[in-house]
Amino acid sequence: MPCHRLFLLPFLSLVILCTSPVLVSGSDWNSIPNSLHHLLHTIENQDHEKHFAGLERRDTAARASYWRPLQLSQRDDPPADLETQLINVASQLTSTLNALWGIIQHEYNIGPPVIASGSASYPDPTVFPITVVTDGHAGSHSTPPVVPPPGPPPTSAGSSPLQQQTPGAYAFDPQASNLNVVYYSQTDLTGTVTLTQVCSDPSIDAVILAFITGLFGPGGYPSMNMASNCWAPSAAQQDAGAAGLLDCVGDGFAAQISSCQSLGKKVLISMGGAYSNLQISSADQATQAARLLWNLFLGGTDATTAPLRPYGSVILDGIDLDNEKPGNAQYMPSLMTALRTLMATDSRKPYYLSAAPQCPQPDQSILVPELVTVIDFFNVQFYNNPSCQLDAGQGFLDSLTSWSNSLLLPPATGNNNPSGSWPRPSSSPPPPPPPPSTRPKRSSRVRRTQIPPPPLDPGAGSNPFVNINNGITSPRLLVGTPAFSAAGSGYVTVAQYQNILEQVKALHLPNLAGATFWDGAYEIKSGGAGATNMTYAQVVREVFG
Repeated sequence: MPCHRLFLLPFLSLVILCTSPVLVSGSDWNSIPNSLHHLLHTIENQDHEKHFAGLERRDTAARASYWRPLQLSQRDDPPADLETQLINVASQLTSTLNALWGIIQHEYNIGPPVIASGSASYPDPTVFPITVVTDGHAGSHSTPPVVPPPGPPPTSAGSSPLQQQTPGAYAFDPQASNLNVVYYSQTDLTGTVTLTQVCSDPSIDAVILAFITGLFGPGGYPSMNMASNCWAPSAAQQDAGAAGLLDCVGDGFAAQISSCQSLGKKVLISMGGAYSNLQISSADQATQAARLLWNLFLGGTDATTAPLRPYGSVILDGIDLDNEKPGNAQYMPSLMTALRTLMATDSRKPYYLSAAPQCPQPDQSILVPELVTVIDFFNVQFYNNPSCQLDAGQGFLDSLTSWSNSLLLPPATGNNNPSGSWPRPSSSPPPPPPPPSTRPKRSSRVRRTQIPPPPLDPGAGSNPFVNINNGITSPRLLVGTPAFSAAGSGYVTVAQYQNILEQVKALHLPNLAGATFWDGAYEIKSGGAGATNMTYAQVVREVFG
C-alpha cells in the first residue's frame, strides 16, 4: 500500500474518536461549536499535509508560497448565538466528510454507496452526508453526473449576513455596466470560504477558477493547480499519463461549480499564474492546445478525452488568459482565436473569453492589439503598478481612460478610427517595453487538426470583432481590484473604492462593464467594515447602477 494512503485509517479514526465525546456530552452545549472548530482545523491540516507529502509530482515549496492551511487564530470567531454556530459547523463538517469520503473512494477503489431502499433516489440523511460519485466499475473514472452535496446551503462568510441567491432568480447580462467577476481558489481563505458561498452572493456574476498552469504537461495534456481543491489526478488521468490534470469530481468541487451555474453565474477557468508555463512553439501547437482545452473543460465531445475531464460532465463557460511570461505571449492570440472558433460551433450555451493584462501599456505578456477582436472581457489589473493603480489618483483615471480607448473598435459602418488605437497591424514595429512591474506574480498527445481562422464581417470599416452570439459585440473593460491588502500595492478600503468608482462613473466610458476582484473569498468577507457596511461588489452595484 502506498505510504500516502496510510494516513486515511488513523485519520478516519480521529474523526470518530474526537466527535463521539463531543456529540454525546450534554453538560456544556456552548463548547460543542468550539470543539468542532478545533477538530475541523486538525482534520484540514493533517489531511493536506499528509496527502501532499506523497505527491512527488508537486513542487511543495512553490505550493506553500501561495496556499497553506489557515492557523486556528486566523479563523473567524464563532457567531454569538448557538444555533448559527451549529449551522456553520455542520456546513464545514459536511464539506470535510465529503472530501474525506471522496479520497477514500479514490484510494481504495471503493464504489458508490449502496442505497438499501428500493424506491428512494437518495438515502435518508445520516451523520455521513455522502456525495454520490458513481461509476460502473471500481477504479474507472468515466464522466459521472455531478450531484450537489446534501445539506443546507452555507451562509455567507462575510462579517455581516449576505442575501442568499436561489436558482432562477438571476440571469447573466454580458452588456451590464455593473458586473462583478472574481477569481477563486488560490488564496489562504480558499480552505474556509467555499465556491458555493461565493456564488451565493447575489452581487457576484462570474467566477474565474485559478489555474491551468501548463498547456502541454505530462502525457501531452494540460497541468492544473486548484490549491486546496481537486487534490490529485484520477485513476483514468494517471493511466493516460496525464498526471498534471486533477480529479475535481471526487472531492465535490465539480458539484459546487454545477450549483454555481444553476444560479445563472458563469464559471470560467484561467490559464497562467506565477507558477505556470504556457509555452507554445507554433500556431499549429496553439490549435492543438485549443482542442485540448475545448475537450477537457468546455463543450468538446471527444470520446478519448471524456474520461479525463477534470470536472466530469460540468461544462465551464469560458477561458481566461493570465499569461505572466512575455516569452510565451507570441502564440496566445492564435490559441484564443482557435478557442473562439470552437466556441462558435456549439449552440447549446454561450461561451466567453477574458484576459488579465497589467495596467501599464503595452503589456508584453498579454498582446492586446492582437487579442482585441476575440476577447470579450479585459480584466485589467489596476494594482501593483504605482503609476496606474487604484490609489494613483489622476494616474489611475488616465490609465483607465486610455484602456477604454484602446479597446474601442471601429463602428460597423464607415472607415474612420479617430483614436488610431484598434489593432496595430502585425507588421508594425513593436512598442517600447513598459517599465518593470513591481507587482508580485499571482498564484498559480492529440492529433494535429488545423482550425481555420474565424471569418470577419466583410466590407471596409466593418467591426472586426468575432461575434459568437454570446451577447458581446465588442470587447468590454473591467476594473481589476485587490480585495485584500496582501494582494499588493494599490489596495484601497471599501469606502475609498466607492469614492474612486464615483470618479470613474463620471468618465462615462462606453465599454466599462464593472470590476474584477482578486479574489472572491476575500471579496465576500470585505463587508461590515467602516462606514459603508458593504462589500466591494455591492459598491460596484450601487455606484454603477
